[in-house]
Amino acid sequence: MTQPTTSTGAPDTADNSHDGNDTRARRIRGIALIAGALLILALIETETIPFYWFPTLTGLTYLAAAAASRSRGTLWGPGFVITAVGLAAALWLRDGRMPDSFQFLALAVMALGLGGVLAALLTQMRGFSISAMSIAMPVLLFGVFALLEQQMVKPFAGQTWVYAALLVVWGAYELRPAGKR
Repeated sequence: MTQPTTSTGAPDTADNSHDGNDTRARRIRGIALIAGALLILALIETETIPFYWFPTLTGLTYLAAAAASRSRGTLWGPGFVITAVGLAAALWLRDGRMPDSFQFLALAVMALGLGGVLAALLTQMRGFSISAMSIAMPVLLFGVFALLEQQMVKPFAGQTWVYAALLVVWGAYELRPAGKR
């Protein structure tokens, strides 16, 4: 498969799938986000899988939405970052280890870094257009939500529906009519 190029022959790394003009890709992304949120609710709320798998499922939802919409930028950064830290956390917590240790903190920081590195490699190796903000923002939000969870702040503490609702709202926004922002 050849990579698209610009008129100068340089690789075209523009991610037009987030433009208002690419309604089809945006809607596919929206459907994938909503479906992912519903799947997360079904799996976590029914205790089919433990709550600590939630970040991994969220990251995989982002990656699935990016892949389904054939995006060359949108959602790949957050997908890699959140999947990496979610997987690290789930593997740590499944053995009954406590999340309030220095080792867990070090593991989470390394995983966040690994997700950022994977996103950066995708940019370099495949010509994707992944912004620094799409890597930095999930790191910030993971820290904010982890702190809210740890401090038992309601409605965030252990409430899958809150996070799933945020995914549904984002997905619904992606389903908006063409030309609407």
